[in-house]
Amino acid sequence: MFELLLFPFYFGWYSFALSILVAWYYLVPFSKRFIDAQLNPPKKIRVQLPIQFSSSWTSDNYFDGSSKQQLANQITCVDPSTGAILGYCPVTSPSEVFTSAKNASLVQKVWVNTSFSQRRQVLRTICDFILENQLDICRAACRDSGKTFVDAMLGEVLTTVAKLRWTIENGEEVLKSVPRKTGFLMMYKMARVVYQPMGVVASIVSWNYPFHNALGPIISAIFAGNGIVVKVSEHSAFSSAYFLNIVRSGLAAHGHPTDLVQFVTGYAETGQALVTCPLIKHVTFIGSAPIGRLIMKAASENLTPVTLELGGKDCAIVMPDANLSQCVPVIMRGTFQNSGQNCIGLERIIVHSDIYDSFISLVKEKIPKIRQGPCLEDSGKPHEIDMGAMVLQSNFKVYDDLIADAIQHGAKLLYGGKRFMHPSYPHGNYFMPTLIVDLTPDMKIANTEVFGPIMAVFKASSVSDSIRIANSSQFALGASVFTSNKALGRQISMSLKCGMVNNNDFAVNYLCQSLPFGGIGQSGFGRFAGPEGLLSMCYQKSYTEDIFPFISTTIPKVVDYPISNTSNAFEFTKNINTFAFGSSFFNRVKAAVSLGKLSQ
Repeated sequence: MFELLLFPFYFGWYSFALSILVAWYYLVPFSKRFIDAQLNPPKKIRVQLPIQFSSSWTSDNYFDGSSKQQLANQITCVDPSTGAILGYCPVTSPSEVFTSAKNASLVQKVWVNTSFSQRRQVLRTICDFILENQLDICRAACRDSGKTFVDAMLGEVLTTVAKLRWTIENGEEVLKSVPRKTGFLMMYKMARVVYQPMGVVASIVSWNYPFHNALGPIISAIFAGNGIVVKVSEHSAFSSAYFLNIVRSGLAAHGHPTDLVQFVTGYAETGQALVTCPLIKHVTFIGSAPIGRLIMKAASENLTPVTLELGGKDCAIVMPDANLSQCVPVIMRGTFQNSGQNCIGLERIIVHSDIYDSFISLVKEKIPKIRQGPCLEDSGKPHEIDMGAMVLQSNFKVYDDLIADAIQHGAKLLYGGKRFMHPSYPHGNYFMPTLIVDLTPDMKIANTEVFGPIMAVFKASSVSDSIRIANSSQFALGASVFTSNKALGRQISMSLKCGMVNNNDFAVNYLCQSLPFGGIGQSGFGRFAGPEGLLSMCYQKSYTEDIFPFISTTIPKVVDYPISNTSNAFEFTKNINTFAFGSSFFNRVKAAVSLGKLSQ
């Protein structure tokens, strides 16, 4: 403290005052958040973990695709890493979908009156539960989708708590009404944009990240004051009841109605009923482009707005000056994380010809060392594996055809390219990590979203050739650029036609939760994450009011109904335009004089 008092004498009063202002700028928001957290603390909640997600669970009931294992109006839920049947989920009928939306709508009318502090309190409780139960959540996601613990921790838990913390700390500021300039004519008015909740929104999510894909839309929806109905994928539905209970327990712990958040499960009919439900005011869809088109068509029945996060064909551009020891591990992670089942996975590696052979040599050495298997041994201990299973075995035929077509047109398969039959888990869905090189933009594999563990490498002759190859895809979600030249990295990034670019990295924009997430072209439209995503859960209402009670709009007699002289009325409005917006000072003065005469 004594040293602080001497600060002005050492550095001057100006520096001292500036330091105080900077400290105040950061300290005040921190203090507000700290006080709010103390006044509205999270609560401890308990959520029962299904036995199938416990470390000790084993099964000898494996799915073989027979009709005997598929019950009417039930979804057969399978662990893709072992083929073990986890259990069954009910198919939600169209009438039940409407009931779910109605129940959410009824309680949303109560929830909309909660304060931001109360909503933050719920999110804090959910966030604390996730952090305290990371292993259970990862195990549930792994059993349901076949991923590894590391992939679950990165893609399910880390991303979800990052979104929770950003929303807790920034959500209220984003949703505050925003003042707007009124312009010269309306200088006596105050103008604002007000953001109000839509009511009940819907989210139809993909199977690749069952926890995060479900929780992400819920966080934004309920913080904005909405209710939400989530349709989880039929391919990873078993964990949905556990994940729903986490959110509902967070609401119940603070005395809020749990019907605010609804989950439905089923196939196309369930999704159709949800999108066309008149109670649904917005639809977020995460999935493929063909299904996205169907969602958009169905939503048009009620003119329901949609956000479509569709497929990707993301590229990594590697320039000659790239640090290969840094970029190769990043590209490996971007290609093979979650067995390549990422909308922002790196599906096209575009390498400059100067370092093409060096890059191929490095990845050719690393890829065969990738170990595959289920995340858990029968004893419940983690397997020492690098890559998990594929959710959809039906994609294997697609991979086979794409690889065969590429080889037929001149590509070289250096590793993998076929299904991996695990010696201990023959019912598991495994595809070998694959390296295929010498690809060209006209090949089928270059224009099809693979969504699998295939590193596809293209050779580029120059910077402009790299950009040409990158922009040749109809998909335009994200991209990565690897170069030691920051200016060159920016130049390439700004030339890419896509929604997101990371220089010398992969997908880190999603951990910068202040940034919007989404693509253009066949990768969809609209954004989630960041302020843009949170605001998409709201109606935008334009609002004006008088600044002073004694100054308000009065209709001049010359234009008051019934208009007595239309010629004068026309001249009056014409002179208003000239007076307010004319570029000549003389003409504006002249118009003002005319207005005075016409107003008499």
